[in-house]
Amino acid sequence: MPFILVKHIDGSINALEHTYFMKDGEGANIGDVLKQDANGRLTKATGTDVPEFVSYRKQAAETPSKTPMAVIRITAADEFETTATAAIANSGGKVTIHTDGAQVTATTTGGVFLISDTDGDKKVRGYFRR
Repeated sequence: MPFILVKHIDGSINALEHTYFMKDGEGANIGDVLKQDANGRLTKATGTDVPEFVSYRKQAAETPSKTPMAVIRITAADEFETTATAAIANSGGKVTIHTDGAQVTATTTGGVFLISDTDGDKKVRGYFRR
């Protein structure tokens, strides 16, 4: 399950941006979390990366990348819902991002996704935190 924005705790609205390009040779799916590389191109956020954006459309890999990617910028007020690769029994812990950029792991070392709610299995909600 991709990262789905479910609410803003401050009532704000995130603007859809079309000004960033994917890293050459990389694509993205709706709901993938993304970060900028050293050249300002978007690439999937994984592990302990703190993502900056969530993709809002599917885009095939291009070389060179020439199609602007539709994204929203992640803020501290954004709560997301996704799945975990293993059961997460309790809220309150921080976990890492899976290598697919579309879900979280149950690994807590270096976690960046603060679990605010869980169904006790693999469905979770939370916020990105440094």
